[in-house]
Amino acid sequence: MKYCVRFFSNSKHSTLIKYFLSYFIILSILFLGFFLAVRIQLNRIYFKDLNDQTGKRLNNVMLQLEDDLSNINQVQSLLSKDINLVLSRYKNENWYNYQAAQRMNEYTVSNSFIDTICYVDNKTESILSSGKHVYKQDGIYYIYTGSHYLPFPLVQYAGSNKSQLIYLSDETSGLLIYLPYSSNMESYCIFYIISMKELQSTLEAGSFNGINSVCLVTPDNQIISGIHEDAILPYLDGLKKEAGRYPIDSDDTMFVYTGLPGSLTLLALSSNKAILGQVSLAFRNTYLILVLLATCGIFLILFSMRITYWPLHKLLTKLVDTPMPGRSYVDQIDAAFTTALSEKNKLQKKLDKYRLSMQKSILDSIVSDNSNSRMNGLLDIDQFFSDEPDNMIFVLTISHPRKSCNPNDVMVFLENALPDKNSCALLEAGKNRSVFMINYPGIEENKDEVIRLLLWDYCSETGCRAAVSNGASSPLEIPYLYENALLADKYRQEEAVVSYGEIAPRIPSPSNLAYPYKKLDALALCLKTPEFTQARRLKEELFSQIDSASENGTLFPDFFIRCVLIDILTIITNAMNRMNIKFKNYSDLYYETLYLCRSCPYQEKGGEVSRNVDELLAAFEAEYANSAVHASQIMEILREGYTSPDFSISVLADKFEVSIAYMSYLFKKKFNKNFSDYLWELRLDKAKDMLLHSSMPIDQISVRVGYINVSSFRRKFKQETGITPSQFRNGKG
Repeated sequence: MKYCVRFFSNSKHSTLIKYFLSYFIILSILFLGFFLAVRIQLNRIYFKDLNDQTGKRLNNVMLQLEDDLSNINQVQSLLSKDINLVLSRYKNENWYNYQAAQRMNEYTVSNSFIDTICYVDNKTESILSSGKHVYKQDGIYYIYTGSHYLPFPLVQYAGSNKSQLIYLSDETSGLLIYLPYSSNMESYCIFYIISMKELQSTLEAGSFNGINSVCLVTPDNQIISGIHEDAILPYLDGLKKEAGRYPIDSDDTMFVYTGLPGSLTLLALSSNKAILGQVSLAFRNTYLILVLLATCGIFLILFSMRITYWPLHKLLTKLVDTPMPGRSYVDQIDAAFTTALSEKNKLQKKLDKYRLSMQKSILDSIVSDNSNSRMNGLLDIDQFFSDEPDNMIFVLTISHPRKSCNPNDVMVFLENALPDKNSCALLEAGKNRSVFMINYPGIEENKDEVIRLLLWDYCSETGCRAAVSNGASSPLEIPYLYENALLADKYRQEEAVVSYGEIAPRIPSPSNLAYPYKKLDALALCLKTPEFTQARRLKEELFSQIDSASENGTLFPDFFIRCVLIDILTIITNAMNRMNIKFKNYSDLYYETLYLCRSCPYQEKGGEVSRNVDELLAAFEAEYANSAVHASQIMEILREGYTSPDFSISVLADKFEVSIAYMSYLFKKKFNKNFSDYLWELRLDKAKDMLLHSSMPIDQISVRVGYINVSSFRRKFKQETGITPSQFRNGKG
């Protein structure tokens, strides 16, 4: 007793106590609510559910019958236009009759609801049948039932302007004939003998516990087909043939459905007796069950604690070094995840910010080292890194063929001519040539033409010559623009002002300083998928371009190389961060590589940088492999949920916390099949097993394997196997 008091008074066990008491209280409330629900609501709920289910099932039966008749109408349309039947009417020869009979057999086999198709040519009085034997005598057609012939006075029904269902019967057998409406009754007629077995199967789909009988009835109260026909016979005389639900007594209800051709009626007798028996049995067993449940209650609580509290406790010990007494586990875990997510976002921002600051510092150092600082004053290099989409950066050269050109004069002219102040920087000042970089803001679309006009004015006044590069919005393109401006000046002819676009066709080889945006984007995409083999190939291509740029003797390869290296490093780090790989696992290698990219000449440390990047990719691949989704895990979830109608690729994606696109890619990679195809194969195998080893109706099998729409299941089954589910069950495959 003292131990229990001490245990419950200990604040360390507050979460455990809360879980135990919550389960105990919930269990007690459930016991009490069980009795109240049974006594007050059970009968009403069961009866309402019985009526609702009966209505839904019978509606499904009616829809299936209408769908089957609609399919026969489609067969009628195809047969009416079939060339073989047309030729048989005009050429009464055995060959054409044989071809027509073959076509009729094909249509009969393709539709399980059709037992026989009968074609009657009124002109030649020839009769073709795909199944049962039919002959004509004294204007009456006789159809063989298997033991004898039933007369069919077709002429009595020929004048109708709508489709008809006609039931022929005697004391021993019956046939249901479907006669579609046709405007060609005088020349020929096609009628269909319905498969009574398939009709019986359709009616069985409407049967379940609570429905005593389901029957299809003629206007004169003949039962065509049904289940437990004897139960419904006493109520046929005097029954209203209008659609609706008619209570017969306190226990039984008659459901009437109309709308079928031939004024046929679907009847169903529903009884509450089975439900009342189940309720009575539940009351009798309730007290015994209560004693058993009370005995098992504590074990249930302990088991629930094991699968809820204990995993939560283990997760807390992994995430939190020192759990806080008195604070719930959920709050502490939430705080730990929030902290981890915050650190991840901070790391992402730091990486992006550091990347931008590195690019700025490298460009600033180049501008400061290669120009007169007094001439530039306090140049704000940030303006060249503006994210405004309309800003354009140009590089231009100014030279004089006979005398030196004062860079300061050019700077003053450009500063006064450009829209913003302090948007011009001197990159290189030589004896006969100076190189400038300008940032041109604004919304003008023809900025390059404006620059050309400004240079024409200046060159006309001073006698200088100018060359201008193409424009770019990104400062990463400055090395490329610088090289283009020098090439324009080198390959000029006699023009005072020349642009790179004019001389581009004369340049023998492309530039190595064009920024590799597409390759960097492709690298980011490969690491997002991830495709490590393709990522390594792109890495080699990028380093090959860097090696070529390092051999360039112009001013800016260093800026280009460092920016590309930093982008490669940032892309890899961002991808690892997105995959929730802990930064501390690779931080030393990252900082070492970053130092080499930022502070060491590439010509000296390029090989070491390349090896470090390879090691980062290898570390990424190893970490990813440890946390990857395995095929056995996917298969386990498939086996548990593939029969659910709601099961889809998004279920797997949510389970493993990845995108649907990546889950689809991963599934195809591991199973060599699309998810939808693999899911259908599982469902098809399950359906085949149930068809062969159970007597369950086909619509129930459809639902059991994940298809609520029975017609869709039948169509897909036949498309896959070539036969209907009923034929497969009967061994016709």
